[in-house]
Amino acid sequence: MPVETLTPKGRQTRHAIEQAARKLFAEHGFHGTTLADITSAAGKSPASFYRYYADKEDLLAALAESFLRDIVTPSGLSLHLPDAPEDSEFFTSVVTGYWNMFKQNIGIMIAVAQLAATQQRFARVQNEFRRFGMDIVAASVRRAQEQGHGTELDPDHTAAAIALLFENFTTVVVGPSSLGLEISDKDAIATLSTIWKKTLYGF
Repeated sequence: MPVETLTPKGRQTRHAIEQAARKLFAEHGFHGTTLADITSAAGKSPASFYRYYADKEDLLAALAESFLRDIVTPSGLSLHLPDAPEDSEFFTSVVTGYWNMFKQNIGIMIAVAQLAATQQRFARVQNEFRRFGMDIVAASVRRAQEQGHGTELDPDHTAAAIALLFENFTTVVVGPSSLGLEISDKDAIATLSTIWKKTLYGF
């Protein structure tokens, strides 16, 4: 049901269900969260849930599509590539945006990753997440090459390597299985920014 056709009470109900799902998916994963868990946490009845979603997978698909449409895509529209090799601010700024976006939506990212292994529907969504990051990294490689750096790098291969490194690092550090790593947001962002910049410029 499109959000714009809902009554204020309907929007509130749907929002409560979605917020509960985000939190529970982040804490327990998709498979570890039941529909009853979601409705209980939202303070809503199962009947209310079925007014908006066919099942738990339908809810996740709606969350993921909203994330792509409202957050991921707009965040790359005004990207300004580095003007010079010394432009560390570009890397820090992009990684900060990526980290915060991923952290705030970790439940969706974890759930999509769990289902992507077996369902093409969610594999496509996961690939859209990845393609967004890969496009930004590939563009940064080409900019570095225009400046005479990283000429030995294949932009697309480098983009895939860095984007997937970012994804897995962030999933482990931000997610429930942190490997016991004690790392602040600031240090995580600095680590990823440095890896990306040094890959391109060597310093």
